[in-house]
Amino acid sequence: MEVCNTRGSFSSYLYEIRFIILFYVIGDWASTVYALPQGMEYNPVPAMILENYGIYHLLLVKIGFIFLLFYIAPMIKASAERWALTKHIIESVGVFVTVNNLMVVWYGNSLLQVLGLI
Repeated sequence: MEVCNTRGSFSSYLYEIRFIILFYVIGDWASTVYALPQGMEYNPVPAMILENYGIYHLLLVKIGFIFLLFYIAPMIKASAERWALTKHIIESVGVFVTVNNLMVVWYGNSLLQVLGLI
């Protein structure tokens, strides 16, 4: 399988994943920055990164995820439905965690707490 990593393909890839970047990377990271003083990170992987390395390393991990997704995208894109599903799942996770973090900031309770999951 050939991976095409030209400038044009990377910029079109970034456009394709713009909602992943907006919600999963920027939204989650920024809302985590603002929510941490009011609560704690319950996800063990980000919690470990935050505790051992700090908030900016969490952003670097998220950016690294974008590059990893770019590398494996040609394999996922072999099926248009699989690529669409992958993008929608990641976007949905990004929206969920951003809303969850904003609820901590604005209401003092997370969506997970309101639903009784934690």
